[in-house]
Amino acid sequence: MDAVIEAFGELTVATVIIFAVAAVTLWRIYRKAKKYVIEQYKKEEERNEKIQECLDQIKLYPKWRQQSIAIQKEFTEAINGLKEVQEKNIERLEEIEAANRKRKRNELRERLLQSYHYYGSKDKNPMQAWSEMEADSFWKVFKDYEDLDGDGYAHSEIQPTMNNLEKIPMHEMEKIRELMQSRR
Repeated sequence: MDAVIEAFGELTVATVIIFAVAAVTLWRIYRKAKKYVIEQYKKEEERNEKIQECLDQIKLYPKWRQQSIAIQKEFTEAINGLKEVQEKNIERLEEIEAANRKRKRNELRERLLQSYHYYGSKDKNPMQAWSEMEADSFWKVFKDYEDLDGDGYAHSEIQPTMNNLEKIPMHEMEKIRELMQSRR
């Protein structure tokens, strides 16, 4: 005990309290520093793991690039195949449209000829006249025929004959009646 008194005999209660407070403060600083170092270590570990994942992903890039090129090639071939089919379909539709136009043009030419033979005939239409409504109907059909590239005989024979027919307005009921009675 004498040794303790000799070593610590000059210590006062205030010195012991200061020493105790200093020891507690150092202990707290140590714990905070330890906690901070552990947190930093964990963050560094997570960062390293993420970097490693990225590096692993980068190593797979050439493989993915090849897959992407293969898929792109497949898509290109599929699109080219669709393009060829589409071109054939368009060609076929154009052929069908041309055939339909030709068929419709022939039908309209037949109607124009029937009208020409009826209205242009002095036996069937002795007055060589037609009503405003008949003329309007005929010229609409004639316009449709022209729109379908109709030409030739319709322009050289039918059109001049039909232009020479007298057009009777629809409000002249007496003349219309006379016209209808004169026809066969």
